[in-house]
Amino acid sequence: MSTHQNDADGLLLVRFKLKSTDTNDFEKWKSEAVTLIKTFKGFLNITVLNSLKEADYYHILIRFDTEEHVNAWLQSDERKTIFNALDSKWLTDKQEVIQNWNIFWFRIFEGTKKWKQWAVTFIAVYPLTLIIPMMVKLIAKVIPLYFFAGIISALMISGFMIFLVMPFIHNLFKKWLHE
Repeated sequence: MSTHQNDADGLLLVRFKLKSTDTNDFEKWKSEAVTLIKTFKGFLNITVLNSLKEADYYHILIRFDTEEHVNAWLQSDERKTIFNALDSKWLTDKQEVIQNWNIFWFRIFEGTKKWKQWAVTFIAVYPLTLIIPMMVKLIAKVIPLYFFAGIISALMISGFMIFLVMPFIHNLFKKWLHE
């Protein structure tokens, strides 16, 4: 499975609420649905964000390699099968929307206090600004980088921030961020 990111990636956001607090049926369905989605053409990864409070939405982020594969999934018999298998007693207010990857991660912090955004971003950036330049210095001892060392450091820090660290940190602090 590739984790390569490009502007053509397709990101499907599914959000819904559960009607009841009994989530056993939902958890069973979610497990089956995730297994099925992972076999679909163009699938890259899936993230399930559980609701923070009983009245909140659940979010499922499904990433495909192209927007065409997202649309193919939306029109597929497999998708219709898993959603037709739903017991309507526990699902309500389902919405599916294809998100533009270029703006998606910046919406994570909507409604979050600025000082909390700053604190979480600092926690993510600080270790990277210590570790990455040391790694680049080690590389520069073997391969002369000259003025490219700064560019390589910046590219690595921003890449790790966007694709690895911030999704992890956001997941770690999501309850606190959205209080």
